[in-house]
Amino acid sequence: MIEEKTTANKSLIFVLFVFLGLFWGMSFFATTVALELLTPIQILAIRWAVSALIFLVLIAAGKIRIRIKKGSFRFLILTGLLQPCIYSIFETNGIAMTSTSESSIFIATIPCATLIFGAAFFNRKVNYKVVLSIIIAFTGVVICTVFSPDFTLSGKGSGYLMLLGAIVTGGLYSHSSSKAGETYNTLEVTAVISIMGGIFFNVISLAKGYGVSGYVACFSSARMAFAVLFLGVCCSCLCYLIFNYVLSKMKPAIATNISANSTTAVGVISGVLFAGDPSGWFTIVGLALTITGVWLSSREA
Repeated sequence: MIEEKTTANKSLIFVLFVFLGLFWGMSFFATTVALELLTPIQILAIRWAVSALIFLVLIAAGKIRIRIKKGSFRFLILTGLLQPCIYSIFETNGIAMTSTSESSIFIATIPCATLIFGAAFFNRKVNYKVVLSIIIAFTGVVICTVFSPDFTLSGKGSGYLMLLGAIVTGGLYSHSSSKAGETYNTLEVTAVISIMGGIFFNVISLAKGYGVSGYVACFSSARMAFAVLFLGVCCSCLCYLIFNYVLSKMKPAIATNISANSTTAVGVISGVLFAGDPSGWFTIVGLALTITGVWLSSREA
């Protein structure tokens, strides 16, 4: 009976990973659409405001209660500060200062950082099979990126430092969310990070003088409205609910490897199909290695 329950839980987690990969993978295309009229900070402000609004309605309806518990509350707040707040600042500026190719490779190393931080600061055991799966998946991302005709090395040193900050922040977030999940349920964790993200990015947007122009632009076309709502509802609200849930059930390094690289795989495929990104043998080989790495990680889950 216990074995059946464990199998059912694993099946649920892998189904959730499919949705996570699809939604986050398609977020690259949705962001491209939103960038036609909005700046990056406006997109972040609106998508997290949408997610925050959903959770505020649930809190007002009494469906969610944020409990302050001594000792664990700091991990809850730290989780919200790390991501989306600090991480998004590092990632957005890093991508702006470097090429898409370079930023893709940097961000793909977050599972490696998660593994290292887990062993160094959170007393988590290192499994050589997990290390191998991360290396294989990362190699796939590198092949997809480096051998693409669009690959360039044009970034500035400050851009690399920004991306390094995103890697560190992303690695720490996985463990912080996992620790918060030991006391708080997934709804509570995701509600806190959504509300913190909504406040943080809207304050920055207002400080930059954008006012409500971004929200007005969302109603300029059905295509724009759909892109922004997809980012807010699916990519911020639902995806972080899923990611925080699996982080509370699995080792952070494994969860991060599966989510990050399945997202990369879907992102590459959607880019080729919908955005006209270049493809070739490097796409096939890279995706094959990435999917192999994800599959090996899933076997260790």
